[in-house]
Amino acid sequence: MYIVLLSGGSGRRLWPLSNDLCSKQYIKLMNHDGSAGGTEEKCSMLQRVYGQLKTAGLAENTIVCASSAQVELIESQLDNATEVAVEPMRRDTFPAVMLSCAYLLSKKGASPDDVVAFLPVDPYTTGAFFQCITRLGEYIRTAEQTIGLLGGVPTYPSTKYGYIVPKRQGNSGGAAASVAAGGVASGGKTAAAAGDLLEVAGFREKPDEAAAGELVAEGALWNCGVFCFRLSMASRWLAPYGVRCDYDTMVAEYEKLPKKSFDYEVLEHWKPIVAIRYDDMWKDLGTWNTLTEEMPENSIGDVTWDGTCENSHAINVLGIPMVVMGAKDMVIAASHDGILVADKHQSSYIKDCLAGLEDTSRYEERRWGTIKTIDNDDDDGIKSVTRRIKVIAGREMPCHIHERHTETITVLSGMGKLRIEGTGVDLLAGSTVSIAAGKEHSLQAIGSDLRLIEVSIGDAGADEIVK
Repeated sequence: MYIVLLSGGSGRRLWPLSNDLCSKQYIKLMNHDGSAGGTEEKCSMLQRVYGQLKTAGLAENTIVCASSAQVELIESQLDNATEVAVEPMRRDTFPAVMLSCAYLLSKKGASPDDVVAFLPVDPYTTGAFFQCITRLGEYIRTAEQTIGLLGGVPTYPSTKYGYIVPKRQGNSGGAAASVAAGGVASGGKTAAAAGDLLEVAGFREKPDEAAAGELVAEGALWNCGVFCFRLSMASRWLAPYGVRCDYDTMVAEYEKLPKKSFDYEVLEHWKPIVAIRYDDMWKDLGTWNTLTEEMPENSIGDVTWDGTCENSHAINVLGIPMVVMGAKDMVIAASHDGILVADKHQSSYIKDCLAGLEDTSRYEERRWGTIKTIDNDDDDGIKSVTRRIKVIAGREMPCHIHERHTETITVLSGMGKLRIEGTGVDLLAGSTVSIAAGKEHSLQAIGSDLRLIEVSIGDAGADEIVK
């Protein structure tokens, strides 16, 4: 079975730490899953779920589907352990799923009869979740033209999640009922044990509280965003759009595919669909409210609390002190991109407040290191940008050219090699070198991490050409 992690969203719901270049799934605020060997170092949602896949023995055949802007970040965080199916543009989950299928068939040597399971990268869950996915894949391998889902057993009538509605006794009678023998109780309500398969009657998307209560009473399951099918089925879903299930062809014709979710394009209309019950911890960590519920500490970074704060969390990555007094049910987050001070419940609606705010990133993680913008100024028509740059030991920044600005680098620590127009320059702590506009150059760290300050003079906006 193949696994695809869908990781292409923009993810601004954890602003100011998340942005278009560093979506919420890449922010390192999580603890590693204990079953994965554990470490004190914080990890991202992507790193955590990939570690869980590794523990479950599913990582070898896992790929990630994401936009081109996120490839370097993914490769850096997963240390090039998996391949990335790159979306040429963002067009929702149906095109992303089809592109991933094409990648597996064209680039990974998968067979049309092979099974693929798609997962979001932001579930907070346990190893049992991945065992259920393995069981689901085993069933789909034997089923014809069937889609399999994973449904979480609700712990309360949530209005934040979508629901999978199983068929009742008397009108199910399909393959799933025979697999989950004894899984349907009398009186028309489902009573399958965890791990049983149920036939799916339909879906309800984020109901109100009263409707959610009725759904839970009727045995409906939370939709965990996992779906599984045979790769051969993708060609049938692509046929109406005249696109072949070939990766290079699909990249060139990606705009032909509708900008729709896989749920609306396929799941809402498909039969048969089965769901496997997962009865253990599961949470979508998509907002500050839900994320802070799983943080073992109430602050990260330089934060001082007074004795009157209650049920509040603060994240400070600025490197300057933060003092919090009298906060109740609050989340405070400070980064170089901005500062958030919000009631925890209200923080779920942050995207509405960001609609008129420019999406800029002052912190970037690349496969070779990191870039942190610490000053961006336009004084009397003279534009300047100051950045702190780290090149990881043994890594090299790609060869590139800046067309409209010059830059001066000053080495803070480490050793490295600067190549300008093919000529090598040794770098030591204290070295200062100026690079004129139009000069091809690259940086390499030798022996240890190379840390430097870069000051750009001129128009530094989108003028970089990577060679």
